[in-house]
Amino acid sequence: MNTDEKAARTLGWMAWTTVIIGALLLVLNVSDFRSENFPLMVSIGFLIAGVNMFIMNIVFRLMTLQKREV
Repeated sequence: MNTDEKAARTLGWMAWTTVIIGALLLVLNVSDFRSENFPLMVSIGFLIAGVNMFIMNIVFRLMTLQKREV
């Protein structure tokens, strides 16, 4: 396994961890749904960040795959 694959795998684990933390915070704080609920806003931020990390992981894997073909 080369360093590109390790980096992509690490990014995937970080994305999963971020999404799980966001989901747990969301479940714990969704009952008080208002903009002043800081933990709820943080949980939404974690979920958005996790999805962005998944997208970056896919782009990173595609870029390294293209680099190997050239």
